Amino acid sequence: MEKIERITTGVKGLDEKMQGGFYRGSVNLITGKTGTGKTAFSSTFLFQGALKGEPGFYMSTEERVEDIRGDIAAMFGWDLSQIEKKKLLNFIYVKPTFPLKSINTEEMNKFVKLYLFDITDQVVKGIKANDAKRVVIDSVSIIEMFVKDEYLSRTVLIQLVEKLKSLGVTVLLTGTIPETSEALSGGGIIEYIVDSVIKLDFLPVAEDFKRTLTIRKMRRTDHSVHIHPFEIGKSGIEIIEIPQYKTR
Repeated sequence: MEKIERITTGVKGLDEKMQGGFYRGSVNLITGKTGTGKTAFSSTFLFQGALKGEPGFYMSTEERVEDIRGDIAAMFGWDLSQIEKKKLLNFIYVKPTFPLKSINTEEMNKFVKLYLFDITDQVVKGIKANDAKRVVIDSVSIIEMFVKDEYLSRTVLIQLVEKLKSLGVTVLLTGTIPETSEALSGGGIIEYIVDSVIKLDFLPVAEDFKRTLTIRKMRRTDHSVHIHPFEIGKSGIEIIEIPQYKTR
């Protein structure tokens, strides 16, 4: 049987619920509604990897790098400057270039393809800049938002995932679920293309409302199917163990 190499998620208590972590070279979706902890999860993945000597690359499509650094500092108090100086962490912001006015389908398709090419080009450059092994793209929702044609959206996202896989890095994509939706992403497509889906949410647990995490899908993995509460603290993200779920 082929041995699958695993890398830690960086989330305390999570790796043992997925046979040791993400499998190396996989593309994984971290999804949830606004404020559920997607940035916290993604930055923990990169920070803990950097502490182990694995360089990381963080591409933002929605927030400026300064804002992301500020969010991370506010959540965890981490000083990223030294890690960045050692080239163990690299940030970039790729601003969307979609048209503001209404255009026809053919022109929109051209814009989408150019944007995908730009993202792909920036990812390749970002990885090469510090030989990154871990990559975060935050988020893919901007692509889903502008691509209204389902066939084109699926094609574009498949191309992006295949390119990421060809680079040999382990990737987290973040996606935002609309407040009124029960899907796993804004467009309801990306979750079928990636190797795993981790859903973050607010759910009632032990009579309190807490952040929770569910592994909805993970290829090549015998993973937990339970809802796991977690906390965001100064040391990072930690799963809160519930006795009956402790082993899985």
